[in-house]
Amino acid sequence: MPLIESIISLCTGIYYIRTIQVHIMKTQTNACLFIRVSTAQQDYDRQISDLTEYCGQKGYMITKVIATKVTGSKTLADRHDLQDLLSAANRNEFQKVIVTEISRIGRNARDIRNTIDQLHKKKIAVVFKNLGGLESIDENGNESFVTNIIIAIYSELAQEEKRILSERIKSGLAEARRKGKRMGRPIGSEDLNAMKKKYSKLIADLQKGNSLTECCKLHGVSRNTVIKVKKGMAFPK
Repeated sequence: MPLIESIISLCTGIYYIRTIQVHIMKTQTNACLFIRVSTAQQDYDRQISDLTEYCGQKGYMITKVIATKVTGSKTLADRHDLQDLLSAANRNEFQKVIVTEISRIGRNARDIRNTIDQLHKKKIAVVFKNLGGLESIDENGNESFVTNIIIAIYSELAQEEKRILSERIKSGLAEARRKGKRMGRPIGSEDLNAMKKKYSKLIADLQKGNSLTECCKLHGVSRNTVIKVKKGMAFPK
């Protein structure tokens, strides 16, 4: 009898452990980190680090990371990152989308609302870290009046920031033109190297002292091209 009791006790213990494991698996929250920066010069490592730390504190399992360099002014149809997000949501890859702030979703209030609505249809909450972890829906998948108001306000603010930035850029360009400053991208080292490679023989003749007219005839290029190459030769090597 003691042996039988021991076996029953052991089996009961194993069953209890397995029950706990199954329960943990069922209650585990999968999260998607959604990260965006506006330009190629910006880096999104800080956002990834901050959101990863946040998920660790909350006990969320990160199952997907979408990090893109794209302007938030693009529409939903032109945002491949948002399309990737919604496709993954339809495949039920996560229950929460974690963002640093609402402008990471976009700068157009209507598109922001549309994206959030599509996530809500799948009972997926958007978590805004900068708002103290505010979630767009509760654990039952229901929206609250207060949350919707907050999201609406911040969506409009994100859109207004885009408008102000656009106006500042236009104003700055207009002022630069008024002062006679040259607009456009200056010739960089890559452009200069490409020019040297393409017109190496022309450059050699210019260095010999051949005239612009002679170079045009010898190499079958326009006078403007010869002038451009000659000016390019003046750049530091």
